[in-house]
Amino acid sequence: MSLQVKALETELGIRLFERQGKQVLLTDAGRLLYERSEEVLDLVARVYQDIASLGELKTGRLRVGTSDTNCAYVLPPVVKAFREAYPGIDLRLTDRMSAEVVRLVFEGGVDFGLATLPVAESRVTTEFLFVRDDVVICPMGHPLTLLGQISLHQVIAYPMLMLEQGSTSRALLDRVLHQAGLTAQVAMELGSIEVMKRFVEIGLGVALVPEVAVREEVLAKRIAAVRVVDLPVREVGLVQRRSGHLSRAAEVFLEFLKAHLVTHFPVQGD
Repeated sequence: MSLQVKALETELGIRLFERQGKQVLLTDAGRLLYERSEEVLDLVARVYQDIASLGELKTGRLRVGTSDTNCAYVLPPVVKAFREAYPGIDLRLTDRMSAEVVRLVFEGGVDFGLATLPVAESRVTTEFLFVRDDVVICPMGHPLTLLGQISLHQVIAYPMLMLEQGSTSRALLDRVLHQAGLTAQVAMELGSIEVMKRFVEIGLGVALVPEVAVREEVLAKRIAAVRVVDLPVREVGLVQRRSGHLSRAAEVFLEFLKAHLVTHFPVQGD
C-alpha cells in the first residue's frame, strides 16, 4: 500500500498524505483526489447501470430517417405503440427524400432508414419491407370511378395535380410517363399530398398518390381511389450501414414496424 501511495504521489508531483504522530491524514490535494475519485467511481457505476438499462430498453436513443409519406401515413401507429412500450427511449424521426435518407445512413446521422428501393449506394445494405401502391384519386362521381381499373393513358385525359419538381415521387411519375410516351395535363403543381387531396376533393383535378395516404378519405367517401394497371409498384426497404449493426432499440422498433406491415400492407416479400 505504501509503495502504491508513493507511486501515485510521484505521478501527481504532490504529497497526498501527512503524518501527525501516529496518525496519517489527507493533505488538501489528497482530500481533493479522494472526492474526485468518488465521483469517478460513481460515474463508472452509473455507466454500467445505463448499459444494463439499454439491454432492457429503459434508456437510450433511436434515430430513424424516412420520407414524409412514411412519416405521415405509415409510421404513426408504430411510433405510438413503441413509445407506450418503451417511454425511456428517445425516438426521433428525420423527414427526408430517399436519396438524402441513404446519405444520412452511411454518414451515421441516423441509426437506419426507410427508403424507396432499389438503392445504388454501395456503403449501405437494404432489406425489402413492403410495397407501397399508388392510386389515382378523383372526386366522387368522376367518370374514372366507373371503370374499376384504368391505364395511365386514361388518366392523362384529365387535368392532373402533381407534386412540385424535385420530389422523388414526381421524378418517378415523370419517368414512367416518359417511358410510356405520354404527356400529362398538369393543372397545378403543389407542395404536399395533403393539399393535393383537398384540391381533388373540390374538383380541381385528379392525382396519383400513395394509397396509404388516402385510406381515411376514401373510407369516408370524400374522394374516390382507382387502381392503375400499368403503374409500377414502389418497394420500400430498410437501409443500414454496411459496416454497422442495429442497436437493441432499433431491432425492437423494426419488430413493431414489421408486425404493423403484415396487417396493413398485405403484399409482402418472401
